[in-house]
Amino acid sequence: MTRAVLLLSVSLAALGVAGARAQDLRDIQARNAAAHALEDARRDLLSSQIEASNANERARTQTALRDLDAQRAGAPNLRPLTAPPARPLDEPARREAELSRSMDRMERLTQDALAQSNARMLAIRPASEPKQVGKKD
Repeated sequence: MTRAVLLLSVSLAALGVAGARAQDLRDIQARNAAAHALEDARRDLLSSQIEASNANERARTQTALRDLDAQRAGAPNLRPLTAPPARPLDEPARREAELSRSMDRMERLTQDALAQSNARMLAIRPASEPKQVGKKD
């Protein structure tokens, strides 16, 4: 009988430890869930603050542009500041001609530099070439 009592007490102790561990795990999960909820609330608050700041900045910019447009209203031939000026479109033929001219110029410069380099190399006397007596260089 002592063996049965011992076995029963060991099993109850094991169940108690397992129950305590399960309770600790539930407590940890509850704390983590609360921390996540707090972080979500903080993010939402930060997001709404950013949106409010952006709205204020847009309103401030629009007011400044309206004021500048009103100041320029007396000056003729000026476009309003709210629209960017139109850019002229480049013609493809003109771009091709400019590219061709640039390539030709680059080719000429490269050939000139190569010719100068070759002339310098030919002007250098090799060390293996004997000096001739009686000739001045």
